[in-house]
Amino acid sequence: MKVAPTRTFLMTAVTTAAGLILSLGACGLSASPPAPAAQTADKGNGTSATAASVAADTALHDLLPQRIKSAGVIRTATNIPYPPWEMYETAGGQQPTGIDYDLSQALAAKLGVRASFDHMAFDGMIPAILAGKADIVMAGLFDTPKRRASLNFVDYAKDGYSMLVAKGNPGNLKDVADLSGKTVAVQSSTSEEASLDKLSARLKSEGKPGVTLLRFPGDSEAFLAIRSGKAVARVQATSAAAYAVKTFDNGNAFELVQAPSLTAQFGGGIEGIGVAKSDAELQTALQKALQALMDDGTYRKILAKYGAESIALTKAEINQGTE
Repeated sequence: MKVAPTRTFLMTAVTTAAGLILSLGACGLSASPPAPAAQTADKGNGTSATAASVAADTALHDLLPQRIKSAGVIRTATNIPYPPWEMYETAGGQQPTGIDYDLSQALAAKLGVRASFDHMAFDGMIPAILAGKADIVMAGLFDTPKRRASLNFVDYAKDGYSMLVAKGNPGNLKDVADLSGKTVAVQSSTSEEASLDKLSARLKSEGKPGVTLLRFPGDSEAFLAIRSGKAVARVQATSAAAYAVKTFDNGNAFELVQAPSLTAQFGGGIEGIGVAKSDAELQTALQKALQALMDDGTYRKILAKYGAESIALTKAEINQGTE
């Protein structure tokens, strides 16, 4: 994740719903108290059914750094909610679920240790790694050259971008050019925020109105801005946007807009597990454990659980992102 640029959080009347999360049980928007800035959501891997079926590999365990062998836990920094990557099972609950949660637990089980899954501010995750307060980042994070200035990435998915709009597409948005003069919701410190700033600057250089960004610290606030009409769209990784379309309000809240211009403007790319550059032993252990899960079918089983088979990779590689 890139170091966060200076930014303004434009909090409106919807801030009372800052704790909104996607509830798998309700399949809609549900209110809950906001999560604290840093919180350990789960300390073990016993709650993941997928992880429970994964056998530890002694040879892979031996590759781990001594500090993790001694502690018996990999501290995973994440930012909840960002469905389907990470979310809570129930409104107001503390038990996480999602692609990253299940995969973190399966990787830890394969390595013969546990994995915590620690919620923190999006722009606090990389600093936590660099300060030695976390071991890895798993947050649906794109592996980008800018982020690689701070971390190495064990790559585990390939995704693209789409526009999430209100059901019926009231703004009649078809491509990025239609965002001129519009208000778009975005989560601060993300690659989407930087790309939207560039798009706005380009539109202005062409003599057109730019894009007004409503910047939020969390994912849920951005969704709510669209539902309340304060923003016309959100540009988001297709995996997350498609999941929101499918699950919010039983599929009646949003729809997806896909266009070649979105790929041209925002690209797409490889998502990876962030590891400190100095943590070569952990990086190697994770890469080999991930490949083992790819080979035995566990990895695809996790993606299928969240309808995300299309983002699967077949080989666990390092720093392959290009955007």
